[in-house]
Amino acid sequence: MAKLSKLFTSIAAMLILVLTSSCSEHEEAGEFDNWQERNQHYIDSIATEARINADGKWTRIRAYTLSDSQDETDSDNNHYIYVRKIETGSGTYSPLYTDSVRVHYSGRLIPSSTYPKGYNFGKSYSTSVLNEATDVPALMGVSQNIVGFATALMHMVEGDRWEIIIPYYLGYGTANSTQTGIPGYSALIFDVKLARIYRYQIDLDTSWH
Repeated sequence: MAKLSKLFTSIAAMLILVLTSSCSEHEEAGEFDNWQERNQHYIDSIATEARINADGKWTRIRAYTLSDSQDETDSDNNHYIYVRKIETGSGTYSPLYTDSVRVHYSGRLIPSSTYPKGYNFGKSYSTSVLNEATDVPALMGVSQNIVGFATALMHMVEGDRWEIIIPYYLGYGTANSTQTGIPGYSALIFDVKLARIYRYQIDLDTSWH
């Protein structure tokens, strides 16, 4: 009887050890585990969707930093941004690299366990939803932006509203950013509306009115 009791005690101890270990492993699973692979898979799937373009709203735009000698059909999905057009503006020209712009924007990461809609790392809105009657668009120079964002701006006209997906290669790169909270290898998903364009050394009044 004593031996049987010891056996049950040993089994119980082993079960507790296994359960504790499993819980510990689950708790230690990071928000951004396998982040590079997850983001690359997301970009590759978006690239495929953009190529198929079933709803006619997708556009693939090559980064402005790529030389003209590089093949336009380059298969590297990280060399392009992917745009889904939400609204079409009435503007007649796009900003140049040297111009400044005012934009409404919201930026997020791909979905994760804690953030099923993606961690929002910045926005110009005063609330979670854009209200053009009250929200003042952010003022920025086109050249001050990451490559992917600048590339998009230089293809937009005033009034355009786009969802813009930017691979890490054209975003914040491979290093973790303590300032923005963006991990390395992050794809960036922006909702951007181009509100106004200011030509370099021509439109000197950049106030919003």
